[in-house]
Amino acid sequence: MSAPLLDDMRWKDYVLARGKAEVAAFWKAHATEKDRKLLFIVGRGFDPRASMGLLGVRTAAPKCPIDVIGLDYKDEFSTGSAEHRTAADQNWTKITSAMDSLGVASVREINFRSEDGRRVAARNSADLFADADELTKYTDVVIDISAMPRVVYFPLVSRLMYFHDELAKTGKSPNIHILVSEDPKLDTVIREYGVDETAAYLHPFEGPFIQESKGGQPAIWIPVLGEGRTTQFQRIHELLKAQEVCPILPSPARNPRRGDDIVMEYQELLFDQLRVDPRNFIYASELNPFDVYRQVRRAALHYHEVLSLIGGCRVALSALCSKVMSVGILLVAYELKTTEIQSGIAHIECQSYDIPKEAPIDVEPISIWVAGECYDKA
Repeated sequence: MSAPLLDDMRWKDYVLARGKAEVAAFWKAHATEKDRKLLFIVGRGFDPRASMGLLGVRTAAPKCPIDVIGLDYKDEFSTGSAEHRTAADQNWTKITSAMDSLGVASVREINFRSEDGRRVAARNSADLFADADELTKYTDVVIDISAMPRVVYFPLVSRLMYFHDELAKTGKSPNIHILVSEDPKLDTVIREYGVDETAAYLHPFEGPFIQESKGGQPAIWIPVLGEGRTTQFQRIHELLKAQEVCPILPSPARNPRRGDDIVMEYQELLFDQLRVDPRNFIYASELNPFDVYRQVRRAALHYHEVLSLIGGCRVALSALCSKVMSVGILLVAYELKTTEIQSGIAHIECQSYDIPKEAPIDVEPISIWVAGECYDKA
C-alpha cells in the first residue's frame, strides 16, 4: 500500500466512547462545555433500544438544550403489528418526557414507497434535510441509529456529513455524532420478514454499478457478515455476480467463537457455491466501526491498485451485520465517493423485522464522533 493513500485516510485518528460509564462521561464533558445546542435525530420505532440513547445523553447533560426529530416510517406493505405500534408510542413518550423545557420534539415522516409502489426510502431519507442552513443553529447533530434501518441512516448520515463538509468550507459547521445502543446478542435473534426478491444499489452510493460503460470491469464484493442473513447474501450476489468475494467477520467479538459460527452458517454459500479462498477473509472488531473502516478501506485500495493495471475494478460493499460494524461500511463508502476508486453499496430491503419477547437485552452504548472540531487540522 502506498504511503500517500494511507496519509489521506480521513479517520486515521478518531473519537469513540464505548460503554455506559465512558459514554456518559463523554457527553457530560462535551455537552456542558461552551454553549452547546444539540439536534437529536431518532427513529420512532418499536425497538426497545430506541429511547436509550437520548435518555443517556439527557441524564449526562441535564441542562443542555436538545431538540429532537423523530422519524416516522410509512410503508403500506409493512407487516408491523398493533403491538409494535404500541411499543413505538411508548418509546416516543419516554423521549418527549425527557425534553422538559430545554428543547422541542417534532416528527418527520419518511415514506418508504412512491405512489406506484417503488421503494423510495433511501432518497426520501437523504432529502429529509434539504438545506444545510437547517443545521447552523446547532453545535452538534446526533443521529441515533438504534431504531433506524440501513436504508434510512446510510443516506441520512451521508447527507448530514456532506452538509458539514460544505459548511466547514465557509465557516462554522456542527459536529456530527452517531449513537448506537449496541447489543450483538440481541441482533442475532432479530429476524427480517418480507425480504425483497432482488437486491439493488443503495442511494446515494450507486457508484459505477449503474453505468453501462463500466460493465466490463471485474466486481469485487466486500460484505460484512452477520447471523441470519444468508438469503440476503445470496440475492446480493445474484445482483453483483462478483469475481472476487472478501467476507468481513467480527473478531475480536464478545463471543470469541462468533466468527466461526458465522462461517459455519454461510459454509455452503461461501465454499461450495462461491469457492471463496480462506485467505480472502478479513477480520474487524465487532465494537469498533473505525476498525471495520480501516480493514475495508485497505482491501478496496489494494484491489484498486492491483487491478488498475488491467483497466480497474468496481468495489461493492454490503452490510449484513450489526449497526456498529455497518457504520464502518458507511464511512468507507462516504470517503471513497470523492476518490477515483469505483465503489458503491449493494443492499437488499425487507418489509419488517421482529424481536422475540423473551430476548435478553444487554446494551452497550457507543458514541461515534464522525465529523467536527475534533478533526480540525491545527
